Amino acid sequence: MFYSNSWTKCLICLIFIASGNAECPKPQVEGNVVLTNDALLMNDFPEGKEATFECANGYLKEQGSERITCTSGKWSTLELTCKKKDCGAPREKPHLKYEFGEEGTLFGASARAICDKGYQLTGPSYRQCYATGWSGRPRCDVVTCNKPPEIMNGTITEKPGEEFPEYGGVIHYSCNEGYTLIGNKSIECNEDGEYNSLPPECKDVNDIPLKPTATISITTTTSSTVQPTIRDANDIPLKPTAIISTTTSSTVPPTIRDVNDIPLKPTAIISTTTSSTVPPTIRGLRLHLSASLHL
Repeated sequence: MFYSNSWTKCLICLIFIASGNAECPKPQVEGNVVLTNDALLMNDFPEGKEATFECANGYLKEQGSERITCTSGKWSTLELTCKKKDCGAPREKPHLKYEFGEEGTLFGASARAICDKGYQLTGPSYRQCYATGWSGRPRCDVVTCNKPPEIMNGTITEKPGEEFPEYGGVIHYSCNEGYTLIGNKSIECNEDGEYNSLPPECKDVNDIPLKPTATISITTTTSSTVQPTIRDANDIPLKPTAIISTTTSSTVPPTIRDVNDIPLKPTAIISTTTSSTVPPTIRGLRLHLSASLHL
């Protein structure tokens, strides 16, 4: 009986000791935390053993301890919390801007590269926020046009310094002596790499068809009437009158213009006709008696 009781007590002690030294299972990870490399290499986690954690790739420690401890076969609560890394706004470059999505500049977000008008994108259209920062290196290069075309019987009087004009560059033309410029005197390099119009032409002035304009006729009439002169018996004028009629006519022939609507030799033919009518002088009684005496 004594032997039996002693054995029972020893068995209870062994069970207590065994349960107090129970090992913990391999720690489980979830969310944005992971086991460190040292913890991953461990196979046994006896009583009192610690396991260490760290933030996952692309995350940074926000607060809490990275360690947990094995106690009575169970792990303590992990207090470590991590947050996404912020890549910040990409570095500014000339004529380049970015369009961001909902994630903004946080880890995993993407940004679309956009160039200003007259510039074209070189490199990736999108950049990704990785743990090491933004991916890719896009840039915006100015759009260029082909070499300015030459023209017959004319020259380029002004152009940009570079061989291939850049966006906004203007090329000016002029014609040689004896030739007239037809079209635009300048062309400009557009944002699509093309000129905004064809270069002008230089035509011989003798080959340019004439362009007559409408005939303009101007007629001016001036009339002035003076009442007849009435004289008394002593041949003294009582009411002098005169009828004067003046008509002025001016005719301007058509103006001859070239194709650029420039008058060549404006001329004018002006015809003026003036007529004056003075009614007979009416005399009084004295003139009548003199005539009777002669009879």
